[in-house]
Amino acid sequence: MRLSHFSLLALGAATASAFRDTSPFFLASTSESSPTSAQLKSATSLLDDLSTKLSTCTSDYYVIASQPGVHGTDFATRKSAPRLAAKMTGQDKAIRSITVVNEVAGVLEVKQIQSILENECDAQTTVIDASSGSYPTELGKEPRVIVVEFPSPPLGSGREHQLSDHDGLLSDIVGRIPSEKYTILYLTTPREFEEADSPVYQSQNDPYQDPMHLDLKRDYSAHSRREDTINNSLFDEYQYFTPGLFMGLIATFFFLAILYIAFSALMSLQVPYAAFEKDTSATVQKKQ
Repeated sequence: MRLSHFSLLALGAATASAFRDTSPFFLASTSESSPTSAQLKSATSLLDDLSTKLSTCTSDYYVIASQPGVHGTDFATRKSAPRLAAKMTGQDKAIRSITVVNEVAGVLEVKQIQSILENECDAQTTVIDASSGSYPTELGKEPRVIVVEFPSPPLGSGREHQLSDHDGLLSDIVGRIPSEKYTILYLTTPREFEEADSPVYQSQNDPYQDPMHLDLKRDYSAHSRREDTINNSLFDEYQYFTPGLFMGLIATFFFLAILYIAFSALMSLQVPYAAFEKDTSATVQKKQ
């Protein structure tokens, strides 16, 4: 897979600011599987695809990396996760199947993936707290689920550096897997932006909700701000002089100016009163 597939995450900030409540998903496996990459997918739909794919139990080890508080723009460049980018762009020849979902609407829980692997593959689970900075050297016998829990990165300048550290720790854990059959699932949750975002309604307990409606959020803060905007000027809320209206006013001004000049020219015409009298001299001479 080419680098352009991984850099597609850079489109999040430039094209769809409405998708701030989404986060990416990555899967890299040494086993062959049908890729289901997509630009936008709901968490429910993605869970159904993963349930079908993981139930085949083609790997001996499953590494589930849980990275909360990130957005697709955090992975627009390779600096945030260079080792993960190497696996997702085909530089690691051991990786044979890749799945990338740039925008996941909703939250894909780690426990859901863990439950599927434990029930279908009879796997045991090892949980690693990445905030402690240490992990066991022995990862356990196969089949095994290794859950790596990362803390949320800061919102300041050290955000990219901490994501890179998390990427390095994840690479070290994957490098200690004693089997050549493994699958990496990189799960994320949406980040909190520095701006004051509007509270949105999210239904996480309704399994019958239409997946395509998960990204439709309602802003209930407008009711609380209504009293504050009553005293504001109407020009602060609405745009009256649009470019089309401004051009129409200019055209009307030139049209009225032309009409004024035309009427002024007509009114300036002077005709003597004798021009309307009948010339009888020519008739008299003809009779004579």
